[in-house]
Amino acid sequence: MSKKRQVKLNSRGEHPASLANLLPAGPGNQRARKHGAYARYHPTEIIERVAPATSSPERIEALIELEEARLHSVLQEKVRWDARCEYDELVSVDLILTEIRTGSDGKATKRERPDFERLIDRSMGRISALVDQKERLIVLPAHVAIQTAALLDKAEDAGMRAIECAELFEREGLAVPLSVQQRVRAELSMMEPPEPEGGITDEELERLSVEYEAQAALEPDWLIERQQQMKEIHDQSNKEQTAQ
Repeated sequence: MSKKRQVKLNSRGEHPASLANLLPAGPGNQRARKHGAYARYHPTEIIERVAPATSSPERIEALIELEEARLHSVLQEKVRWDARCEYDELVSVDLILTEIRTGSDGKATKRERPDFERLIDRSMGRISALVDQKERLIVLPAHVAIQTAALLDKAEDAGMRAIECAELFEREGLAVPLSVQQRVRAELSMMEPPEPEGGITDEELERLSVEYEAQAALEPDWLIERQQQMKEIHDQSNKEQTAQ
């Protein structure tokens, strides 16, 4: 009579093969993406991008970049496949196995060319859908409020002026809040207008003032001399008329 083997239980009295010992699986196929067959095809930074996260423009942008990387990979593979086909270097393993038939006369397999066009259309459609989702998400009031608060905190931590804060909102494509607009008006009212280019300096202004004062001091003498000249001209004219 064979002796029954005893299984050693853990500290909680559970069987080692119990399903209760397994870690809870993530939503969808997240475990396979990180630890299964998919993990060997993508680098670590790409694997982390497919981890579940709250829907946000940054999250959607990461998915767009991931889909663009996949599209680029498909396009490169298509170019390589077409080049090998042109130089007649294709072998059977380059084709996709689609069917296996086993009969009395042996085993028959069916292979087809990879449908690169379908993969490209699928990636383009996925990218278009993600872009549309991102555009709808960034105009939601809740997202705009969160982004506005983040920019205000950033401007406050950096000690920006109201004008610089308004420029920050414009660079992000957001409307400048009313409070920031009022602060901008207050700052502009306190600022002195800049001097126009090509204006005179203080030294030039002082020199022109001295020249003007000297010219103004000579003006009475010039006026008396001019009046004397005009009187002599009139006297000469009167003498000529009397002589005639």
